[in-house]
Amino acid sequence: MNVLDRAEPDSALTRLRRTLRVRDALRYTRTIGGVAVPALRIGVSFGVPIAALAAAGRTDLVPFAAFGAFTSLYCRVDTWSRRARLLPLIALGLVASVATATMIAATTDDALIGVLVLSAIATVGKLAADVLEFGPPGGLMFVFAAGAAAYATQDWSAAGLHIGVTAASAALSAALSLLGNLLHPTGPHRVAAARALVAVADHLDNPNPATRHRAHLAVHRASATLRGTGRTVTALRAHLADAEHLLHHPADAVHLRDLARKLHRGRIPQPSSAPQFQLKPRSAPGDGSQFQLKPRSARISPFLPNAGRMLLSCLIAGLVTIAVGLDHAYWAVVSASAVLQSTNATATWLRTVQRLLGTLAGAVVAFAMFGLHPSPVVILVLVVVCQLVAELFVQANYALGLLFVTPLALGLASLSNPGAHNELIAERITTTVLGALIAAAVSLVLINRQSARRLNAALAECREALQQLRGAEESTVARARLTRAVFALRNAHAVADGEPWHRNPRTREVLDTEHEAYELLAATAPSRTTA
Repeated sequence: MNVLDRAEPDSALTRLRRTLRVRDALRYTRTIGGVAVPALRIGVSFGVPIAALAAAGRTDLVPFAAFGAFTSLYCRVDTWSRRARLLPLIALGLVASVATATMIAATTDDALIGVLVLSAIATVGKLAADVLEFGPPGGLMFVFAAGAAAYATQDWSAAGLHIGVTAASAALSAALSLLGNLLHPTGPHRVAAARALVAVADHLDNPNPATRHRAHLAVHRASATLRGTGRTVTALRAHLADAEHLLHHPADAVHLRDLARKLHRGRIPQPSSAPQFQLKPRSAPGDGSQFQLKPRSARISPFLPNAGRMLLSCLIAGLVTIAVGLDHAYWAVVSASAVLQSTNATATWLRTVQRLLGTLAGAVVAFAMFGLHPSPVVILVLVVVCQLVAELFVQANYALGLLFVTPLALGLASLSNPGAHNELIAERITTTVLGALIAAAVSLVLINRQSARRLNAALAECREALQQLRGAEESTVARARLTRAVFALRNAHAVADGEPWHRNPRTREVLDTEHEAYELLAATAPSRTTA
């Protein structure tokens, strides 16, 4: 039975068993558009600085170029305005993480201090990624870069150069991510519209609360990107309006999937009719990725429990790794951080399963790679190839991405520790298992009590927005408020429902309120007119 359809509270044992299922961890998620081009851009972001350093004979600096190139992993298909806002912050965060870890490593070789610093970076990175909504891969890359930088830096003489290479690579990655605005200015609009059409088609083919929410969310996000003028944007608006109309007046959806495939490139087919497209008021988020109900300063508290889980998990993982005498303690911290880039205990467990499976399979690939005794230059080529291929699969399934990320990480580590390939593989597996399982255990033990308060507040806000829209003479602002409220309600319920110790996620109330909200939004939707 779909978790969204449950109406009655389950027993604690039932909820725990549901949390620890592994079936969903193996699911392959189909991604519509925005995969090949971002993967190629990421490959270039890694390849250019690595090739330049290899040509200069400075392969020792390659890991730091890779840390800066992590900037390209963010905002893959976001609007250009959102990329311009977030990528400089992300690049600055990566450089600051590397600088902090580098200076600490140059000052002391105390492993305990290193674990404390990495745990703090992981926690701050998680909190910043949640509050500012960085999107995948969340705060993971900050602690990854910091941990590897601390391991590679030995003294102050190289610290400045390491930080400089990271900063230059980060700047290059941010520039390449924004360059597409000149080459393909409507690219994000096309991807957002295509994904919205497919989401609507999925709902029409299999109507249920989950698909309905995803369809409405995808349409809302796409509509928020389609501002401005021009033939392409106008045509996309018309097609999106047709899809939104089908949400309220269901019909055959086959043409939506065919149309979605045609939107990515070339001339966009003109719609048979030209429905008027209602733009969201400026009070709505400009990029459609946030649905803000309160000032941002008031939105930090819901994310504190997950930040607390991150801090405790990273500390325990790092200390246990040191206690058992493993050399790469930061790998355990990174592993704990990776599985906690999630919203609740259930999602953390699923990522734990995926990380274990992906790392084990990737270790086999790395063992075969090192068995060929590749030169440093060949390893660098494989690093770039692995990063590019990983980006093609990571959105479909996290474990598939790790199948290629694991040999990438081992390849970078081998540059500063040649000849220890088998030891590196063994430590990678051990630290990954330790870090991931510790994080999963902490997420189960450390209860997120904020999830219940957040759900109650979201229910109250949605009901108030319903009453406001019913009594509104001019519905534009009231509809925008209800749209944001119903999305926030679904997100709050998803978090609460994924916490096994949450006694009552109020599923029936959420479903009833959500159904009432969508019915009212449909009844107050602007009428379609043809041009």
